Amino acid sequence: MGLMQDEEIEFCMVCGEPNPPDREICECGGRNFVYGRNFTYSKEDGVICDCGSKEFQMTFHMNSNPIYTKNYKCVKCGNLIGVQTYYESPYMD
Repeated sequence: MGLMQDEEIEFCMVCGEPNPPDREICECGGRNFVYGRNFTYSKEDGVICDCGSKEFQMTFHMNSNPIYTKNYKCVKCGNLIGVQTYYESPYMD
């Protein structure tokens, strides 16, 4: 189990590396991020909550073109994480 994190962390979902929250595009060119507290992320294993669970339930989603945001809650401990995806919807201008 990991240490409690005081600050939100963000990982690029393309390369798996940490990304500063104020940087919109990762150094690898990726624009899709997972963020929150008390979790780890890798391209191989995905998101793992610090409680050990890999299971999350979606609790919220919002399309604010070109960013699509989803929030998930760990089914074991309730920890919240977010996923930000760069997506230009053909239905929104």
